Amino acid sequence: MSTLEDFGYKEQLSRALTTRDLVVYGMIFMVPIAPFSPFGFVWHDAKGMVPLAYLIGLIGMFFTAMSYAEMSRAFPLAGSVYTYAQRGLHELAGFFSGWLILLDYILVPALLYLFSAVALRPLFPSVPEWMWIAAFIGFNAGVNLLGVQFTARVNRYMLAMEIAVLAVFIVIGLRALYAGAGAGGLTFKPIYNPAVFSLSTVVGATSVAVLSFLGFDGISTLAEESNGGESSVARAVLSSLALVGALFMLQTWIAADLAQDMQFSSPETAFFEIAERAGGA
Repeated sequence: MSTLEDFGYKEQLSRALTTRDLVVYGMIFMVPIAPFSPFGFVWHDAKGMVPLAYLIGLIGMFFTAMSYAEMSRAFPLAGSVYTYAQRGLHELAGFFSGWLILLDYILVPALLYLFSAVALRPLFPSVPEWMWIAAFIGFNAGVNLLGVQFTARVNRYMLAMEIAVLAVFIVIGLRALYAGAGAGGLTFKPIYNPAVFSLSTVVGATSVAVLSFLGFDGISTLAEESNGGESSVARAVLSSLALVGALFMLQTWIAADLAQDMQFSSPETAFFEIAERAGGA
């Protein structure tokens, strides 16, 4: 087992996070209810085959996750891609990779803030989008400034709330489906509809759906704060991706069957209109 001393570092961070904390971190970064906001756009591009787009995205991301898992075992340091490129290739490669991954960690939350603000706009038209974005930034900055253990606790609470919201949708969605709404039950059309299927259609939709998976790589930045051994990051990366991928496919499958014959007023609010069909206003 490699130690920090083997790479010329001293133990300076507190190893306070369990493997479960890492899995929660990855899931909360990806957001289990992420398909809510882009559903209408993926629906349009995929011609209704939304869960297929997420399945293809999951397969592609799985190979990326396997790479992170292997590199986290080889280099159990907190630098993530910066460390992997610097140690595995060259210092120059590490320099550019470090700046690129920093840009990623700025853009991923920004993307989530923007998606959330866009989704809230039709619900609260009097509140400007910049106010939502400022509130999201302020909340996340405050939580992170209070330390990694506090952040882990907040992540657990937020994940529990998101799973609760998702569970409510799944229950009311399935009840509505089998009561006759939409397709009248789960069908295979959202997975594969030969009447409209084409490779270009699915690939185009996947390019939007795959954005929902961004974030599991952030687990590797916590390598020096994990107390689960050198394989904890690898396990957490693969586990969080698999769990979130399954949730993405389940919720979009139910939503796609509920959406049969619907005309959305806006792609931004498509998922919420489906939820209204299932459970009312």
